[in-house]
Amino acid sequence: MIEVTPAILAESEDDLRFKLKEIPSEFKLVHIDVLKKDIWVDTKLNFEAHLMVSHPEEIVETWIKRGATKIIVHELNDKINSFRGRVEIGLAVELHVPLEKIFPLVPKIDFLHLMSIAAIGKQGNPLDQRIFDRIKTVRDRFPGLTISIDGGVNLLNFEKLKDAGVDRFVVGSGFKDLWKSLTKN
Repeated sequence: MIEVTPAILAESEDDLRFKLKEIPSEFKLVHIDVLKKDIWVDTKLNFEAHLMVSHPEEIVETWIKRGATKIIVHELNDKINSFRGRVEIGLAVELHVPLEKIFPLVPKIDFLHLMSIAAIGKQGNPLDQRIFDRIKTVRDRFPGLTISIDGGVNLLNFEKLKDAGVDRFVVGSGFKDLWKSLTKN
């Protein structure tokens, strides 16, 4: 089943509040990027937290208490793994990280979150074409693993990514155009 999840990268609590209100009611999940500053407002929406911080184990429990149903981290450790079962755990892998490095970790995660832009932490970057080989490598090696993609997803590359084997699409700046197209069909 294909999932499209709107991504929010907020600069302030007011910005987060505004962006949460813009999410169409049809969405069951929103992706919140968590950078250095802790920005939070209560929401009734289901959300996943992408902990893009140096020590996610220091804030993971806070985000679970806030209601995150999925946690995405760039490095696994015992504390993060201890929450598996309470929430889904996704491992984010940046383009420069060799996939072979993360293969032993796959049994410890619920999904793989492939970053598809070179410079993470901001929206609007174009999709890096290297992602297609990475998707193929993961799909061939782990056919049942849920593959999530994050960065540069838009109306022009959505079908190609879907055909490559992506299950979950986290979409930031390309969200509105993609959503309009998907709801027309």
